[in-house]
Amino acid sequence: MYARVDVESARLEWLGLTHRTYYRKMLQRIAGPATSEEFAALKTLADVAEPVKEYTREETALVEATSLTPLNRIVDAVQLESDTARHFSERVDKFLGGSCHDPATTAELRAYLARWSQNDAAFVSLAQKSSLVKEGSATSRDLSALGSAGLAALDAIAAAKPLSAEQQTQLNSILSEAAKPKVQLLLVPVASVQKLVAAASHSQVCGIN
Repeated sequence: MYARVDVESARLEWLGLTHRTYYRKMLQRIAGPATSEEFAALKTLADVAEPVKEYTREETALVEATSLTPLNRIVDAVQLESDTARHFSERVDKFLGGSCHDPATTAELRAYLARWSQNDAAFVSLAQKSSLVKEGSATSRDLSALGSAGLAALDAIAAAKPLSAEQQTQLNSILSEAAKPKVQLLLVPVASVQKLVAAASHSQVCGIN
């Protein structure tokens, strides 16, 4: 289904619809006078976030929205479904389905996780310039912690050594915090990283001892 959606989405964009192009423009407005690195950090976060679901957004709003409420926050810009998080999830499933021995998929996962783990520094720099960006600071910290947790899980799998009970507790605490909605944003890759942590915790999943 998603393969067809991607094709149709590209076709509709060619026809002039702005369902894709609006995204970057909204992020640019939120970022303001950002360096390329700072803007990339904002986009990296937004790429893996989604708005809270159903009526939760209305229930968690600090101020009741009206027709005059500006739609200029990160939660207004992010996509309803994160393509990046979906692609990451697909690769995690492929990695685990291959008994964690696919070098190409492992490299892809590490690239995602390393980028997320290092993203907060540039985000913090931009947050000092833009109050609209600053609102997402806690979510940015969660994303960096999530990336580090995923890398720790991959390291344990690569070393064929299950995570200790202490490590499991630490990483699950990170995941639990990252799963909490903040400023009406959800970090979608949490569930996929949870799969990696679970795999690194049990020897039978990836054949580690």
